Amino acid sequence: MGEAMAASKVMRPESGAYIANLAAANTMFLSRLHDRLGETQYTDYLTGETKVTSMWLRQEGGHNRSRTQSGQAKTQTNRYVVQIGGDVAQWSTDGLDRLNLGVMAGYGYSHGNTNAKYSAYRSKNKVDGYALGLYGTWYANQADKSGLYVDSWVQYAWFDNTVQGDGLAQESYDSKGWLASLETGYSFKMGQSERVSYWLQPKAQVTWMGIHADKHYEANGTKVTGNGDNLSTRLGLRAYRQGHSEIDDNTGRVFQPFVEANWIYNSKNFGVAMNGVSDYQAGTRNIGEVKVGLEAHLNNNLNMWGSIGQQIGGEGYSDTQAIFGIKYSF
Repeated sequence: MGEAMAASKVMRPESGAYIANLAAANTMFLSRLHDRLGETQYTDYLTGETKVTSMWLRQEGGHNRSRTQSGQAKTQTNRYVVQIGGDVAQWSTDGLDRLNLGVMAGYGYSHGNTNAKYSAYRSKNKVDGYALGLYGTWYANQADKSGLYVDSWVQYAWFDNTVQGDGLAQESYDSKGWLASLETGYSFKMGQSERVSYWLQPKAQVTWMGIHADKHYEANGTKVTGNGDNLSTRLGLRAYRQGHSEIDDNTGRVFQPFVEANWIYNSKNFGVAMNGVSDYQAGTRNIGEVKVGLEAHLNNNLNMWGSIGQQIGGEGYSDTQAIFGIKYSF
């Protein structure tokens, strides 16, 4: 162990805590179209009317495990996020497509702890904050529900952060910045029976993460600065089955189980410098993800959805996520 310590600087566990706070602030309010709104192209089976105005609520819980590039810090965090939003305007250019504009707001909370490799000291981290944003979604919404969609959102978020090492004073600081996303996908119908259809939906998303922590000086004088500005891209494929049983022929109830696989690439790893000595979150440059879930159109106005997802990266990185959402259309 002495040779390893001599070969590199010994990092305090607080470095992992600062990194975890920065990563959580940049990622907790990220969403995808289906995570945020569920399946929005259901048609009222009794009237043929497409619902285009809605209020929605989604909740997310997650557990994250990560290590730093130096190999000296191992961090675990838990998070909870709630977002609410609704459409404020909608248009159609040809009677088939539609563009929805909406507003959304959210609250998120993350807390965790970091263990150091070369000492018995630990550090705790916590971040909680809010976000306000706008979204816009366009659907081709052809008669058979196949076709293109484009979804975009922008949010401003601000957070309170704390880090506390064993035997040290609690450090408090702020972080804030902008988040933005552009996503597109296309739904292909692969087969059809009397009450069931089968679909494939390739999709892609680009997300900008620009949350920055204020420059901070610890009580002991250590200067702490973080780096962010990550551009993340996602390529994925969703397969789903949409249908209903015979008893639901006249109720409008439709159920859509799905499985989805994604590849996520991040242009930058979140990191921190303490008195000029830098360390970074490892294993997040390339991440694989699998997600399974169910979307349900329960009646002419009410949709619900839920999913469980697992991400795996390098260097022991993992993230487990559960989402539940509900939407009322009118």
